[in-house]
Amino acid sequence: MKAVFVYEPLGNENVKVEEVSEPKKEQGKVIIEVKKAGLNPIDYNVINGKIVYRLNPLPHIPGSEVYGIVKEDSGSFKKGERVIVYNRIFDGTCSQCISGNEHLCENGGIWGVVSNGGYSQLVQIDEKNVFRVPEDASDELAASIGVAALTSFRAIRISGCSPGRSILIYGASGNTGMFAVQLASMMGCDVYAVSRKDWIESFGAIEVFRPDNIPPDMKFDIIINPLGSLFWGDALKHLRTRGILVSFGVLTGREGSIDIADLYTGEKKILGSTGGTREDLRGLLEFMKTHELRVKIAREFKINEIKDALKYYSETHDGRILISMRES
Repeated sequence: MKAVFVYEPLGNENVKVEEVSEPKKEQGKVIIEVKKAGLNPIDYNVINGKIVYRLNPLPHIPGSEVYGIVKEDSGSFKKGERVIVYNRIFDGTCSQCISGNEHLCENGGIWGVVSNGGYSQLVQIDEKNVFRVPEDASDELAASIGVAALTSFRAIRISGCSPGRSILIYGASGNTGMFAVQLASMMGCDVYAVSRKDWIESFGAIEVFRPDNIPPDMKFDIIINPLGSLFWGDALKHLRTRGILVSFGVLTGREGSIDIADLYTGEKKILGSTGGTREDLRGLLEFMKTHELRVKIAREFKINEIKDALKYYSETHDGRILISMRES
């Protein structure tokens, strides 16, 4: 079988597609024939050494978001079932795991970072990390659930999104933003999007603002910022008294400044969010049974085109990028 490896020194130029042995079945694990994988910021940053974690092992197989087919019967899973991978490695015994926060495991990490990941034609992973895909979900949507949709689902859920509340979503046409807009709208929020792409309005936004054209006196109950420091101060200014700002992602930078007086005099709240728990993923998959999510795909590449995919990712693109494990 074929797999993508990145070698040191890390970087797009040191990515190779190589032949490797197929995994041998282990007790309590599921072998998945990967069909499609997402190319997310975490994956691009893994390949280019722009993460705070040390990769294990090296050379390394990246890929944190995959969709595929069960290769053979395993536990409760039957050959041919469509599945996705919950991408957090966790031991189930630390204080965070015991409290239901597996995604914050003190002894774990992200699959595809602290372990080899999913840019491989076959992967083997613990049964507890495997989830069935809703029957009517397209392959492209299925390949977008494990990171993009799940990250948005948790952020929207912890924000207190509910009918009648207003929400402003930065990066609304991006990898996670397109799902945040849909989820918030479906949950009853009045959704306003920050994007240069007008198509996001059709995903559930009432109005789309350019980043430099948000009405200065407009305030929102909830603000979602997946972009990092560039919009940090601006976001807080648009947050209503006792509003909630949810932040994840550092695309535009990791460090930002805020008006502390504005924060405490308005009793505003700032919440960090990352990935999601298994319970979040169960909730998202259940939600998808009664709500039709959409995904906009910019382009799909085959596994042997991985360098082309990385180059395309580094340039301006409109929609998600997927990697097919087919060679032709």
